[in-house]
Amino acid sequence: NNPLLGMLSHLELELKETHDPERRQEIEQCIAGARRISSTLRGLVDYARPTPPVLSRISLSRLIADTLILIEHQPMLRNKLLCNRVPSDLPHIRADANQLSQVFMNLLLNAAEATPEGGTISISANQLTFVDNIEIRITDTGSGIPPDVLPHIFKPFFTTKRGKGTGLGLSISHAYIRSHNGDIRVDSVVNHGTTVTITLPLHTNANAEESKDESQMVV
Repeated sequence: NNPLLGMLSHLELELKETHDPERRQEIEQCIAGARRISSTLRGLVDYARPTPPVLSRISLSRLIADTLILIEHQPMLRNKLLCNRVPSDLPHIRADANQLSQVFMNLLLNAAEATPEGGTISISANQLTFVDNIEIRITDTGSGIPPDVLPHIFKPFFTTKRGKGTGLGLSISHAYIRSHNGDIRVDSVVNHGTTVTITLPLHTNANAEESKDESQMVV
C-alpha cells in the first residue's frame, strides 16, 4: 500500500492544480482506480486474516448512491445504463459501511464487465415482508454465467478472466456478507443476464464490534 499512497498523493496534487475538465476527469478516474486497488489489498488482508465488521447505523440507500457515484465514470460503464432503483425510505441497518461498499462495487463492476454496450445494470432493494431482512438485487443484461461455472464462483482464486483478475472479489464479497449474518446467491442464464441477490438482517450479531455514530463511507 505504501507505493500506492504515494501515487494517490501525486494524483490528488495534480487534480488540485488542473482546471481542464477533460484532464480532471481522467485524473479522477485514475484516483478511483487507485482507491479500488487499495480496497482490494485491504480485502486480501481481511481474507487472510478475517476481522469482525465494525457496525454502525447506516442508510443503505445513501451508501449505494455514494458507491454508484464512485464508479459511474469507469470506462467499462461507457454506453451502458446504470440504474439506481433503491428507495430512499428503506429502514436503516447496522452494518460495516466499508465492507458493504466494497461488496456493491465488486458486484456492479463485475456486472459491467459482463454487459455489452447498450445493456443495463440495475440495483434495487426492498424490505422483505414479515421478516426483519433487507433484500438487495444487482441485475445485468450481460452474457450470463454457464451452469458448470456457477457452483464455483465463490471459491477463492477461481476466475474465468484469464489473468485479468485475482479470483478473490466474489470470495471476499461472500465472506463480508456472511460476517453480517446475511446471504448472497447468484441466478444466471447464459446470454440473458445475471441477478445477484443479497439478504441482510436489519439487526446484526451483537458480538460484532460496533461504532455509535452513523457511518460515513471511507474511500
